Amino acid sequence: MSIQLSGASLPEFAVIRYPGLVKDVNKMLCTLGGVTKVSQALEGDTKRLELRYHYENPFNKSVYGEINKRAGLLLSIKVRRSKKDRSKPPQYKVDILGCTNTGFTFESMCDFQYLPLLPDNENKRELKMMMHSIMPQSVIDLDFFNRTEVPLITVPTVFARYDNVHNNIFRGDFSKEDGQHEVLGVCQKSSYENRDIVPFSTVDSFPARPDPQIIKRMKVKYVSDEQFEKVKKLFEECPVWTRIALLYESGISNDKLKCIIPSMAYYFSTGPWRTMYVRYGYDPRKDFSSRYYQTFDFRLRFRSGIAEFVSDRKTSIKKRQKNPYEINTLVQDIDYPYFDEHKLPRSRQCILRYCDIRMPKIQEMLEKIPSPLAGATCNERTGWLPSGFDSQVRQIVCNVIKDLLKNHYRKEHIHAELESCENTGQEAEDDDGAVSDEGGPDDFMNDDNIEEILDDMQIEADEIN
Repeated sequence: MSIQLSGASLPEFAVIRYPGLVKDVNKMLCTLGGVTKVSQALEGDTKRLELRYHYENPFNKSVYGEINKRAGLLLSIKVRRSKKDRSKPPQYKVDILGCTNTGFTFESMCDFQYLPLLPDNENKRELKMMMHSIMPQSVIDLDFFNRTEVPLITVPTVFARYDNVHNNIFRGDFSKEDGQHEVLGVCQKSSYENRDIVPFSTVDSFPARPDPQIIKRMKVKYVSDEQFEKVKKLFEECPVWTRIALLYESGISNDKLKCIIPSMAYYFSTGPWRTMYVRYGYDPRKDFSSRYYQTFDFRLRFRSGIAEFVSDRKTSIKKRQKNPYEINTLVQDIDYPYFDEHKLPRSRQCILRYCDIRMPKIQEMLEKIPSPLAGATCNERTGWLPSGFDSQVRQIVCNVIKDLLKNHYRKEHIHAELESCENTGQEAEDDDGAVSDEGGPDDFMNDDNIEEILDDMQIEADEIN
């Protein structure tokens, strides 16, 4: 027998899977920070619920409970057994008290902690909490500061960097040909990405050739000659690339490209070409045309309706995975590495080269930069570009985005006005049998009336500004 219940009529509860045996509810709430902290966590002000077993001890390490969405029912089950006749089967009474949608679970480790413990003077086998010896009891506790014998207790802040268990495989370097020595306890992770990460310098030299071991490791990943030649051709055409541009132009998967790039280019971690992959043997400090490949870091603030269309990269990828056929023509594709003036940026933060900004005005500004004198070197911060050039480009891009948003909302306003007039004309036709002489939808859809709407919207926008 199945019974359908309506969740709207049931009271809603939240589940806290407390990692301990609760004997006193009040003390349990104190370890969670009180009702206020629990309410803040449930309302979404904080993402995690903090648990301190010794809430009066500042050295006690907190355990955090993660919020999760799980549907459930809170049941009250009563079992009645006959005292006279033990052979009778028990009777069960089940009552539904409410439903649950959210809860907190504590899955992190909490048993490794540093606490101020010292052997007891009376019983050396027992440890005693020495809070009174290392912390004053009040602000005016002068006896605490006048003591001569103070126990030496230096308690570290944390026992471990991570609260969750990680499966790491520790091993030494299996090859000795590259000059590296085997070190006990070294966990090799992302050996391809960590090759030739170079900080920018105006004095030091840059790598001229890759490590020979990288070519050998490429065979392990089954990189084909065709994929290798595609990336090689791109670096021959242009010496500096972003990772997303290489993915877009080559059409190779990220796993394969991650193995190929270290064999052709080094990576700048700082400087004017930050986060760029530069071909081995190419020195952007000696080439004035490398100004086109300098890093342009553009970031959006979520204001003026931009949050409705543009989000961070991870959120955009999740949205595309959920709705792969939903396409917004106003925003650039998340994998598109360039910036066009007719669409909004692909994400909240975009790392571009200046040549990736496909706007004639900005490219003309780059072209008009005067050539440096003989023997001149690039600046450590601005490269070959003059001071304040990035701010000018950023302002131009922001103005383009504002114009795109204004035009978009104007079109929406016009469509809404047209739909309302069409509905009004249809109602008048239904009531009177014909459209009145004052004009219907066809009379409204002309250039003069559309221009009037645009003018009215411009006046409203000016008043708001």
